[in-house]
Amino acid sequence: MNPYNGCSVNCPMCYARGFKGYFDLWNQKGIVTVFQGFDAKCAEELDQLYVASCGYLSPITEPFQYPLENKYGLSERTAYVFLDRGLPVEFITKMGSNVPSRLLDRMAENPHSFAQFTILSADDEVRKVFSPGGSTVEEQFKAVRRAADRGLYVVVRMDPMFPGITDDRRSIEEVVSRAVKEGARHIIFSICDLADAWFKRTLNEVEKHFPSALKLWREVYRERRGDRLEANVKYRRKVFETAKEVCTSHGVTMALCMEFEETRRGKKIWYRGLNEDYMTSSCCEGMETPIYYRKSLSEHFKPLNGCNGNCLACAKRIQTPVCGLSLLAKAEALKFKDYKSLKLPESSSLERWTPRKYENTA
Repeated sequence: MNPYNGCSVNCPMCYARGFKGYFDLWNQKGIVTVFQGFDAKCAEELDQLYVASCGYLSPITEPFQYPLENKYGLSERTAYVFLDRGLPVEFITKMGSNVPSRLLDRMAENPHSFAQFTILSADDEVRKVFSPGGSTVEEQFKAVRRAADRGLYVVVRMDPMFPGITDDRRSIEEVVSRAVKEGARHIIFSICDLADAWFKRTLNEVEKHFPSALKLWREVYRERRGDRLEANVKYRRKVFETAKEVCTSHGVTMALCMEFEETRRGKKIWYRGLNEDYMTSSCCEGMETPIYYRKSLSEHFKPLNGCNGNCLACAKRIQTPVCGLSLLAKAEALKFKDYKSLKLPESSSLERWTPRKYENTA
């Protein structure tokens, strides 16, 4: 859920810069679009569903961005829409200092709610360049502790990492060790991608503030996936191997975000998820969050026993679906109309259902 299209954190490498519509308005003119009544619309839609998922704030732009969230409160109010109906909530934020303690308290009432904090580096000078409108590094770590102290499952995201700047063992160690000390239980990594919409903006920042790293950027960004340049897979594997070693040594699980390698089978090209080689958790975000359901629209939602929320594993036949819903067990992107069609069957048997074969992974 994105109650704000655009972001005052203003990261130069933000992939939302490549989106059209209201996101393009922000990228070109710095105008953030606010969807007033967003929480009421979510409530209206949830009240029509028998099956729902964890509320996610926000997959694209900062949910607690200053000063908009302080004025409109859409992310907090939308979170309560889910929590009031018995559903869990999770968020990803670079503005940990702006997350209300009262929201953390409410989230802690649901065992499947969790919090994710992006910390690009332990060096606040790096944060100032790549996350200029975000909370300071120290504020982010303190926010990790605030959430962990309430019993919430906490994830720290070093997402993305920057070649020649934050990709070395010491940089990774500094973030992971402090994150674990403050109560984080899972770490997510990625390497910065480059696309036309943010290529020049990002490279200008690198050249201005970290000129010694520019040579490495020019060397490693040689692979194209769609409209994006990716760092070559040999380089990425080296960084992720180091990240895995560091996380393992600190007793914390890890995963990657949207990291793939191109693979050929004859003339066919497909993309294999690198999580198959580096993820040490059962799912990308570390926290297993089941599907929630109810038998009557007048009831609160409750978690489905035996479901771990990992629909992708069901689609790949790594595990057996317990929901009895073939649409969910295909692990496809669903829209509101799809959710409206879902209702748990009396029997959860899927003996007559054969899922489509999936070659891709998380």
